[in-house]
Amino acid sequence: MKNRRIIMTKHAADRLLERKMAMAEVEDIIGKGVRLEDKVSGATLCVYKRKPDKYYTLVLEEEEDRVIIITGYESSRWQVEQYHKVKKR
Repeated sequence: MKNRRIIMTKHAADRLLERKMAMAEVEDIIGKGVRLEDKVSGATLCVYKRKPDKYYTLVLEEEEDRVIIITGYESSRWQVEQYHKVKKR
């Protein structure tokens, strides 16, 4: 992950704690997740398959030396479809 520092907003920390996500899993998502661009907000969406039937999205701001996690949630159907399209390439 290029040794970038991970910073979370309070909202993101609350959501990840609520969803019982360990920091190691968050790092895995950032390192291995598929990047999508939200066409409306311009945010980077990082989508990752957590379990056979569960996908998770982190909303990120990525900079050269750090990654800021804005929030995290269970992926929408569109995000899962885009994840599979990217993975097929």
